[in-house]
Amino acid sequence: MALTDEQAWTLTSAGLVALADGVLKGGEATRILGLASEQVPAEEQDAWIDRFADAAALWEFARGLPRPPAERAPEVLRRAWSIALVDGEGSAEEAEVLGRVGELLGVDREQLTGWRKAWTAEANELAQYVAAFAAMMLHRRADAAREPMQPIDADGRAEFAALLARLPLREPRRNRALRLLDQAPTLDELGGALQLAEPERRGRALEEIARLVRSSNHAAVGRQLFLALTARMGLDQEVARVILG
Repeated sequence: MALTDEQAWTLTSAGLVALADGVLKGGEATRILGLASEQVPAEEQDAWIDRFADAAALWEFARGLPRPPAERAPEVLRRAWSIALVDGEGSAEEAEVLGRVGELLGVDREQLTGWRKAWTAEANELAQYVAAFAAMMLHRRADAAREPMQPIDADGRAEFAALLARLPLREPRRNRALRLLDQAPTLDELGGALQLAEPERRGRALEEIARLVRSSNHAAVGRQLFLALTARMGLDQEVARVILG
C-alpha cells in the first residue's frame, strides 16, 4: 500500500531534522529506520534510505509533496522533533530545520517554538515511564531465572544502558535512571504515576511501553507485565491487548 501524504511528510520531516547537522547519528538512524519499517512498504524502503542520505534531495522532495490538512501538521512536526530528542534535547540546528519544515506546512514559527518546548518536556516524561517499565522487565526476568531479589547481571545492565542511550533523556536523568537497576518501581508506583498523567499523555506512555515490549527479546515477560500494569490502572484488558498489538 502506498504511503499517505501525511506518512510521506512524517518520514521526510524526520529525515531533514536528523540531517540538520549534516550527519545521521546512530540513535537518529535507528529511529529513522524504525519509522521507515513501520510505514514504508518493503519494496520502497531502499528508495527512502537513499533519500535519507541526501539532505538537498530530501528538501526537494519535501517541496513537491502535497501539504497535509492543517490539523495534521502538529503531529507530523512532533514526530519529526522526536528524532532530535534521541540525545535528550534538540540542537539549535535541528530547531531551525524544524522551523523551515513548519513553514512548508504553513505553521507559524512562534507557535512552533511553543509546541517544541512542550514536546520536549513530554518526551522526557514518557522516556522516564519507559525506563521504569524496562527496569521492571529486567527485574522480573532475573527473578524468574534466579533467586528473587538478586542484583541484575552485567548483561542486563548493558542492555538497560543501551536502551537509555536511545531514549530522549539528558545525561543527569540517564544517570538517575540507572539506579532503577538496583531498585525498580513497583507496579503500583508506576501505575499510580501514569494515572496522574493527563489522559492523552497517559495513552502515549502506554503506546511507547507497548512498543518497547514488541521490540524486546523478552516479549513474553513484557506482555505479562504490561497486562498486570494496565489491570492495576483499571484499564479494560481487551483495550490493553489492542495497545500491545
